[in-house]
Amino acid sequence: MKVIACSQARYDSTRLPGKVLQTVNGQSLLQYHITRLKLSKSITEHVIATSDHNNDDGVAVHCLQQGVRVFRGSKLNVLQRFADVVQMLALGDDDRIVRLTADCPLVDAQLVDQLIAYHLERGDDYSSLYIGEHIRGFDAEVMSVKALKRAAKNAIEEFQKEHVTPYLYQHPELFQISQFKVPCDYQNSARLCIDESSDLEMFTQLVMAYPGEISSAQYINILGFLKQYPEITMLNQDVKQKKLGE
Repeated sequence: MKVIACSQARYDSTRLPGKVLQTVNGQSLLQYHITRLKLSKSITEHVIATSDHNNDDGVAVHCLQQGVRVFRGSKLNVLQRFADVVQMLALGDDDRIVRLTADCPLVDAQLVDQLIAYHLERGDDYSSLYIGEHIRGFDAEVMSVKALKRAAKNAIEEFQKEHVTPYLYQHPELFQISQFKVPCDYQNSARLCIDESSDLEMFTQLVMAYPGEISSAQYINILGFLKQYPEITMLNQDVKQKKLGE
């Protein structure tokens, strides 16, 4: 069985254009994302799924420079883009896809491995990672190829196509789904994904202040550091996460 990590990435973010190629301390956000995921022991291959539009040429080139396979597909129907990755890699129904977003530079490979193990042990069609209601940036989801293909065939709503997995978790009567809840005693809000300029400022301050190599730091240590320096998370506390369909 193969477990493919598939990270969606694009250049033309409406709130922060070119965000995944923005650099902090000499590395792009996409590079942090790729580097941290390389620490996974469960992932067979990591693929970056971007669009086939010209403005994503730079994203594709950058990924190839990092030694990561790139797939280019539909700009708006990201669900179909993922399904096309499955076809490109000739994956079987029992193989697994881990969905990630490249605007999460601090994705935690250990958490991803734990999520995969949980998912396989339960025999789920779809499992998601949960670390408290107010912590964003370690997001990960895993699904069977069979479930992904069914979603791509049957999803109708535009938000289901844009966000890949809503059709799965909105139909528990069709799929076996669950959440992997990670123990965490961090009580504050921590927004570690990048959507706006204040998110980028937060991440910059975190990287520059962190006492060690953040590219290999575990989520629990990052949150422990933020407990000591809550002023860093205050930098982007006003950014609101978009809801489905917005």
